[in-house]
Amino acid sequence: MNEVGEKLKEARKAKGYTLDDLQQMTKIQKRYLIAVEEGKLDVLPGNFYARAFIKQYADTVGLDGEQLLKDHSDIPAPKSEEITEQVRTTQTRTKPKENGMMSTIQDSLPTILIILLVLGIALAFYIAVSSNSGNNDSSGNQDESAQNNVNVESNENAENTQPEISDETDDEDTEEEPADEEPTQEEEEPFAITQESSTGGTTTYIVSGPLPDDKSLTLNAEGGESWVSITVDGTTDNQALLSGGESISTELTEEVETVAVVIGNASVTTVQLSGESVEYAPESANAVKQDLIFNFEQ
Repeated sequence: MNEVGEKLKEARKAKGYTLDDLQQMTKIQKRYLIAVEEGKLDVLPGNFYARAFIKQYADTVGLDGEQLLKDHSDIPAPKSEEITEQVRTTQTRTKPKENGMMSTIQDSLPTILIILLVLGIALAFYIAVSSNSGNNDSSGNQDESAQNNVNVESNENAENTQPEISDETDDEDTEEEPADEEPTQEEEEPFAITQESSTGGTTTYIVSGPLPDDKSLTLNAEGGESWVSITVDGTTDNQALLSGGESISTELTEEVETVAVVIGNASVTTVQLSGESVEYAPESANAVKQDLIFNFEQ
């Protein structure tokens, strides 16, 4: 096993990387990197993480991590492949729903076009009928106006004999003080988490709007173990190896700009930001290790 560590160490030095550089690039703790180089795999959280850390170390320093694991059968294999199978099953289940929705829209497109055409014809017919009706009403109004003039002249004497009614009351009733206009207030942009980009196992999110009352980021493991870490504005705030049912949480402030999250076993780990669940990007669903980056726009 130490032969693997020596190969990795030589490749790292050839790249000019220090262990601190590699820690920043892989998000793997320095003590674990040292254990990999010295062949002390019992220091790592388990066989699953041993293989995952060796592969990621190798890929980072320019080696083929998959081939390195195949060439060295003495590297202990994980006790179960359930994690990988669970991730693949989740990805397989989501695709038919998307395809089914697109197929339904395509099948319904001819019907939608026919309905729109019928509505267009009905609207044109209504406009034409309304136009003709308006012309007829205009002629009828002229006849009624002439008749009303005759009636007004015949009733002038009768109207002159009636007592005058003061309009003061009507004027008072009709005059209303204008209501005070309330100043308009600009609506604040609501709190939202939007996926910006996704490459491999790295996904970037944009967090817009003010944070709700719950200003926290929580990682929770269910059904297995997961090594996780939370870095706030470049400073590691919390990291732990979570067992099933365990969680870690970091309190955030209104001034936070960037939060980086590393998840070693994504299939058993859930993420919540200010009470909102954060979904992994479909493009990186097969990646066991996930890097999530939250950029805050407040």
